[in-house]
Amino acid sequence: MQGNDPSYYNDYEEIDLRDIFKTINKWKHTIIAVTLICVLLSGIFSFFVLDPVYEASTVVSIYQAQLNREKESSNDITDTVNELGEIPYMSAVSCEQQVKSPAIIEAVIKKLQLPYTRNGLKSSIKTQQVQNTNLIIITVSNNDPELAAKIANTLREEFILHINKINKRKMAQSLEIMEKEWLQKEEVELDVVSEKLKEHKLQSRSIEFLNSQLGKKREDLINYQSWLAKAEIDRASQQEGIKQLQETIAHTPHTLTTVNTANGILPADLQGIDIKDGTVSSEQINMNYTSLIEAYNSKTTALAELTVQINKTRQEIARQEKEILDLEAELIINQLGEKKLQNEVSRRESVVDLLSSKIAELKMTESINLADNNIITVSEAMVPEAPVKPNKMLNIAIAAVLGLMLATFGIFLIEYLRENGTNKSEPEDMKGITR
Repeated sequence: MQGNDPSYYNDYEEIDLRDIFKTINKWKHTIIAVTLICVLLSGIFSFFVLDPVYEASTVVSIYQAQLNREKESSNDITDTVNELGEIPYMSAVSCEQQVKSPAIIEAVIKKLQLPYTRNGLKSSIKTQQVQNTNLIIITVSNNDPELAAKIANTLREEFILHINKINKRKMAQSLEIMEKEWLQKEEVELDVVSEKLKEHKLQSRSIEFLNSQLGKKREDLINYQSWLAKAEIDRASQQEGIKQLQETIAHTPHTLTTVNTANGILPADLQGIDIKDGTVSSEQINMNYTSLIEAYNSKTTALAELTVQINKTRQEIARQEKEILDLEAELIINQLGEKKLQNEVSRRESVVDLLSSKIAELKMTESINLADNNIITVSEAMVPEAPVKPNKMLNIAIAAVLGLMLATFGIFLIEYLRENGTNKSEPEDMKGITR
């Protein structure tokens, strides 16, 4: 069978390719004509019908200045004041979006008296941020090259003015809040706290006086304690001496007895003298014993007086300690009260100084055009020399390709329709011949 014969398919493909080339060769003039017509029409439209479109571009750089702001603030009020006094941060992305804002577009239309609507002009503007940079390219398309450059430059100028207005409005609001609300309030509070501090110092004994009294009391207490320690030692020594004296007295006789030979010398009736066997015995007070008793009495009296002084000293020490505790308590209360008021005064003064310096800083920066410093013109828009649209050569090339494709498709469609019509009419012809 022919269906299973490989040579059958090779013959069939070879016949098809020959038919294709024959058909193309047969219609080559038509193909060339259609292609030329398309090229001609494209050239006419590109050169005479379509308006040329020019693009003008200007480049700006976004630079966000930092106004002497510390990275780490010491307290919340410092953070709040710094945040309020900051220039609004605008990144390159946000600035890119601001370029096409309705306010800027409307300002450009009014300034140049353009016959465009906001949407119409906006559609002709393109913005592009250069990757990994702060550069923004503003491109304006227009049929008039000079107008395209003028719109681009005016758009850049109005954009800078718009950002400058935003910054000035923000700073004006910040100044009003700082001056009329915060600064006035803090100054009033500072006066109130300062007056309280003065009254506190006048109403209570000063810290210097209390410290002086406390120093004297402590010095007296040390002297009393030193004397008491010495007196305790003396008393112990005296008690030991009295004890030893008592033992000595206990072993010392009150009187002394003397015996003498006195026969024929003294009368027999002499009182106090016992004469017996020719001897005389008599008792006399022991003077040593008397001396010991006197010493004992003296030491006992001295010990009693020392004990009284010791007791008085102890009472005085207790009184001194109580007075010292009272002075220390009063001193601590005064110190805490004065320190609290002084800290409040210092805090209010620091806030007033901070606000005053921030207000001066804002007034200084308000006098300059911040946007001119933050948005730098890298290059102005120049009048373009050649249009970017239409691309005449590209349009003609595309027209040539489309014309060639259209002509080729058309001739094969015609040949196909002709072959189908011929094949359908053949059975009728064969029927006539048979009859």
